Amino acid sequence: MSFAQADDGKSGDTNANAILARADAYRSAASDTKTRIEITNVTDGQVGDDTKYVVYTRANGDTLALTQNGENQGQKYLATTRGHWFYVPNTHSAVRINGMQRLQGEVVISDITRTHWATSYRAVAVPGTTTVADQSATELDLNATDPDNVYPKIKLWVVSGSAVPLRAQFFLASGLLFRSADFSTPVVVNGRQVIRKITYHNEIEKQRSSVINILGSQAQSIPAGRFNPDTLADDN
Repeated sequence: MSFAQADDGKSGDTNANAILARADAYRSAASDTKTRIEITNVTDGQVGDDTKYVVYTRANGDTLALTQNGENQGQKYLATTRGHWFYVPNTHSAVRINGMQRLQGEVVISDITRTHWATSYRAVAVPGTTTVADQSATELDLNATDPDNVYPKIKLWVVSGSAVPLRAQFFLASGLLFRSADFSTPVVVNGRQVIRKITYHNEIEKQRSSVINILGSQAQSIPAGRFNPDTLADDN
């Protein structure tokens, strides 16, 4: 299935944005959700330790990640429309950070706090199809509409027809290809198809990669007060 751009450029973009929204649905839910993830770093083929997180996400995209083990246990990461914050246990308050700050290995904060790309990027479908991971794929070129986005440009390849994400490339403002990601085949969880594994590759230091495994996810109503940087020091 191929997508041709309309003469006025608007219909094609509308179609591409709809495809992007469908692709987002494989990685993020439309309701308040609690998700357990595990990040494993790999260097030169050597697998490192695993770090586990509990991630709370609201329907509006606000996200709170809690570190569950390892030397960083208890650290909290918050992302809202106002920005990103980081809290270290036994300190008085959270500090503001950039979404490019590394969470673990090749995974940066925005990789788990900015999963609704359709709300912050404008998509354009490249005419025709290509082959990615042995599947017919459509390329979407994403340009940031939010100046706070870590990546001003993303290339995303999705399965033609189903919009399942296959691969992404992330570019810096300079145009440099900084990192890439490969998405696993979706599986059915609680009646919906979801991606359970994403592998991020460092495109500068190519021997480095990190794997995010989604261990479990469930709908859970989350009080809005938990997504306030002024309350991150509570319960510590």
